[in-house]
Amino acid sequence: MRMTGARHGFSLIEVALALGIASFCLLSVFSLLPLGLQTTRASVEQNAASSLLGMVAGDLRVTPPGTTPSNQFQLQIGTATTLYLAEDGSWTATLQPQSRYLLTITYPANSTGGRGATFASLTVSWPAGASLANASGSATSFLALDRN
Repeated sequence: MRMTGARHGFSLIEVALALGIASFCLLSVFSLLPLGLQTTRASVEQNAASSLLGMVAGDLRVTPPGTTPSNQFQLQIGTATTLYLAEDGSWTATLQPQSRYLLTITYPANSTGGRGATFASLTVSWPAGASLANASGSATSFLALDRN
């Protein structure tokens, strides 16, 4: 006896093919997750470093000429300085367990420009215990201070 009428459902081959395509797509998406997490982590660190650079630059800029040290970070303008910064913005002069970032301030040779300007190079790198050459990442800013 022959069956007539519409066929309902999918064949085993169609189901296997659909599962294969779906698993290939899911595998591709899941393989990109570690890269996405790594990029997000790097972005968070870069954002925090930029914020710290802004805080230090602001502290140096608001320090009146002839005043030492600066208010927030106790920085001597014109003197190379190294600070260890925690995630919450607190700082120490020595490496501590909570230290996350290394701030290095240098004043290039002839850093006193014309008309009372002082130039400074600020670098924040992480992790705090690593040298700049071995750091996971870093952010640098060049700053001109009006010392009139």
